[in-house]
Amino acid sequence: MKALHLLLVVLFTFSLCLAVESGDVLAAAAKEKQEATVPIDKAGKSAQLAPDEKGTTAKAPKAIPKDVNINTADKETLTLLPGVGPVTAEAILAYRQANGNFKSIDDLTKVKGIGEKSLAKLKPYLQLL
Repeated sequence: MKALHLLLVVLFTFSLCLAVESGDVLAAAAKEKQEATVPIDKAGKSAQLAPDEKGTTAKAPKAIPKDVNINTADKETLTLLPGVGPVTAEAILAYRQANGNFKSIDDLTKVKGIGEKSLAKLKPYLQLL
């Protein structure tokens, strides 16, 4: 009877040690996973992530420039604008090359891929010279 009791105490202690140790392992794994999803900038600081269109945090936020001249902006600058990706930036450049400078900011709706809603998002960041 004492041997059975002793065996149960040993097994309980052993299982308790495993639970504590595996809890530490799980906590360390969770911390490692969290750290792996946060990008580190050149200064060694973690960069904050912003949600993309789907609500995920896969991309670091991009700085949106102010007062972008739509008649002189290059593709890289245009892609920094909200809702403008590489395809839309190329479309803006192609339209500008084919038709000359935009006469007004509202003329952007003549570019394939830019509607009234997109234009409303873009207007605060645009200028026309």
